[in-house]
Amino acid sequence: MHHCIKIGLLIVILGCNVAVAENYYRYKDKDGRLVITGTLPSEVADEGYEIISPRGNVIETVKPVKSKEEIAKEDKEQAAQKQAELKNQEIEKQAQLQAKKDEILLKSFSTEEDIIRSRDEQIASIVILEQIMQQNITRLKKQLNDAKVLKVNYEKKGEAVPAALQKTIDDSERQIKDNLDFLERKKSEKQSINDKYQTLIERYHQLQQNKSLPNKQP
Repeated sequence: MHHCIKIGLLIVILGCNVAVAENYYRYKDKDGRLVITGTLPSEVADEGYEIISPRGNVIETVKPVKSKEEIAKEDKEQAAQKQAELKNQEIEKQAQLQAKKDEILLKSFSTEEDIIRSRDEQIASIVILEQIMQQNITRLKKQLNDAKVLKVNYEKKGEAVPAALQKTIDDSERQIKDNLDFLERKKSEKQSINDKYQTLIERYHQLQQNKSLPNKQP
């Protein structure tokens, strides 16, 4: 019976000791010496420290407060990392887009001659339009010249130039200008087609060469 009472008292005492036990702070002072204390000095609170149990176990590690320079450096590094990620994403996007274009190219054309034939057909259709437009310009120029001759005759006689005649002159000049602008656009369009198909031909050669090489990506 007395033995049980002693055990019970011991448990109560140990429980009380655990209850009143407090955690400690561990840090290094300005000389680099390790300090363990029950209270944390305010002047070292920003320098980083550890909270430890009475048994010496680390409960929490509080990192030093970062300086403005460190924060700025981290922000710069994060921005650079983000930029690199975006760049890699764009590279991957362009690679996927190019792969899709290559797939369409190889499905659309079996040989280089097919590519050239397609180019020539597109240019030929533009040439036909240019020929028609040139004929229109020739007709309009004759119409304009005839109208101007009539206008001069009216002016020589001192007569008023009919409104319809003046309208013909104005309309002819405008249409000639519009047709010349059209021809200029078609000239640029033909150049764009030539450039586009030249790029296709060069890419087709690359793809055909890559297919003949083992383990080579296009």
